[in-house]
Amino acid sequence: MRVLLLNQTFYPDQAATSQQLLDLAHHLKSLGCEVSVLASRRAYNDPRKVHPAEETIDGIRVVRVASTGFGRRSFFHRFLDGLTFEFLLLWRLVFFPRQDLVIAFTSPPLIGFVALLFCAFRGGKCVQWMMDLNPDIAFAVGYLNPNSLRGRFLTAVLRLTVRASDYVVVLDRWMRQRMLAHGVRPEQIVVVPPWPVSESPTLGSELGKRFRERHGITQKYVLLYSGNHSIAHPLDTVLETALALRNDPDVLFLFIGGGLREKDVTAFRTKHGLTNVRQLEHQPRELLPESLSAADLHLVVMGEEMSGLVHVSKIYGVLATGRPYAFIGPRASHVADLIADLPYGFHVETGDTRSLMDVIRVGRQLQEEQLAEIFEKNTGHVKAHCSAAHSLATFINQIILPIQLKKRPRAAQVPSRA
Repeated sequence: MRVLLLNQTFYPDQAATSQQLLDLAHHLKSLGCEVSVLASRRAYNDPRKVHPAEETIDGIRVVRVASTGFGRRSFFHRFLDGLTFEFLLLWRLVFFPRQDLVIAFTSPPLIGFVALLFCAFRGGKCVQWMMDLNPDIAFAVGYLNPNSLRGRFLTAVLRLTVRASDYVVVLDRWMRQRMLAHGVRPEQIVVVPPWPVSESPTLGSELGKRFRERHGITQKYVLLYSGNHSIAHPLDTVLETALALRNDPDVLFLFIGGGLREKDVTAFRTKHGLTNVRQLEHQPRELLPESLSAADLHLVVMGEEMSGLVHVSKIYGVLATGRPYAFIGPRASHVADLIADLPYGFHVETGDTRSLMDVIRVGRQLQEEQLAEIFEKNTGHVKAHCSAAHSLATFINQIILPIQLKKRPRAAQVPSRA
């Protein structure tokens, strides 16, 4: 099969979708597929950096198209970068050969519609892999009025895209409900949870110690938020808790990553002169096991209106480390589902700094045998239900194999002799 993957970011960018796409590409390549990727030439973290126009990575053909490079300074700048990328992507696809299967992720928001147009004119099956759900997110955070002309237009494009595609991959049952509400048929929908990029932790690993030593935090109780600093993941509860604990010299709030709200963290830290808050850039994929293992308590955040619109994929990396974690967000969500199945996480309502402080106090009192039990249960759950092997097998069995079976020509019928 010839498979084309579409997304704004790809390796060596460190965005979550880029890493998931790389794993998917490697897996399809290992099955004998001819895999191509179309992505942006602009680097995810630094739009001034430009990737090669075309290269081959581990046997995967990677073609990159140009776009504006305003970066992620504001929603408008991101919109312009995404729009120019989509127009130039569409032009590049005019000259691209027919594919048996096109898989579009959701960055930028209209990329799925571009994939659908390509399949409509060239043939091939179209799969929408919904890493998030726009424009619904923009509606939920108030960036866009759903009743405006632009809001109605984008909703119509989304519904046309998902309804007309052959398959729609969603990440959890809450996102599945959103797709059903948009008119997608149940038989089109396949639930494939994301997977952690690191799945081989060890209890008391030297990885975390090495990271702590490198950054001079060996004596701290580290509360780690690692991932996208976006409007969909409001960090106000975490920051207010850091402010309340500013006089505790043993507690450190460590933020790793970037995004629209990175500047808000910086502004809050500067305004209040917080020495218990540190910020680091996105870590390269090869260093993620070190940085994630450095946490004493992970912090996982989701906005109250985001259930079914975004999927906090970092939870799987957190579970893979075997560390305790606190989830700040809605009960009606996939992370709360995991906490119900694995009673080794703590749930905190958004804005409840007192409860988060209580969780931190409990976390600091956990004994070695309790930490060992958390490690065993959480890592065991990842291996059994959330590993890359498990999720990719679901994708292959429910999408790739049925497409391959339909492609095979029927065996010629041998006429019977009278």
